Amino acid sequence: MNRNTFVAYALIVAAACLSSPAPAADLPKSGTYSAHYAWTFTGQVQELGANRSVYVGVLPGVIFNDAGKGFLHKARVDCTLMNDVNQGRANANGTCVVTDADGDKVFVEWKCAGAMPACPGDERWVGGTGKYNGISGNSKFQGNFIGATGAGWSDWNGEYRLP
Repeated sequence: MNRNTFVAYALIVAAACLSSPAPAADLPKSGTYSAHYAWTFTGQVQELGANRSVYVGVLPGVIFNDAGKGFLHKARVDCTLMNDVNQGRANANGTCVVTDADGDKVFVEWKCAGAMPACPGDERWVGGTGKYNGISGNSKFQGNFIGATGAGWSDWNGEYRLP
């Protein structure tokens, strides 16, 4: 291996290490966070007349901690969705599995209601695996739909506690 190839490999390994999430020992036992999660809708839409639609599906995406590091930064999010939009008002609920780069998971229950294209609501941490085992806490969020594109984002703000 020549020197340039060795340097290139060393830089790639260093970049991977620097972008990795914090190990469990570095995750505080409790804290607050602010994050945003970008998603796309995949599922079924049932039209129930001129002013009512029901959406059932999943919202896969990625969450980014607004601090640029820490709790759930750059984690995959897979949420289920049941959204009954009647007369322009959303009434939605579901669950999420958030999976970090280590493969550890956090489980979330959520619900929201509001005038489309926004849906403000509440989330509750209901468990997890690995470093998140026994997690609890609550968050506020707002789901935001981008017109009829099937895409959107959610802003999450809250607190968590670990045993």
